[in-house]
Amino acid sequence: MTLKQQVLIALVKKGWSQRELARRMGISITYLRDIFIEKRKPKERLKQIEELLDIKLEVDSSNQPA
Repeated sequence: MTLKQQVLIALVKKGWSQRELARRMGISITYLRDIFIEKRKPKERLKQIEELLDIKLEVDSSNQPA
């Protein structure tokens, strides 16, 4: 399951939109979408998503720089 799919499922369970998640994170919707398409993978933001949505993300680390 992709990062985006995991987050979207959690958003549905919370009753939140992507825009609401971005607002609670203090970031733009564009930045959040960059995280979804894995253009950006800032660990602190991924941790924040996990905390806000009360989930544990399964992130493919093969694309992360060493």
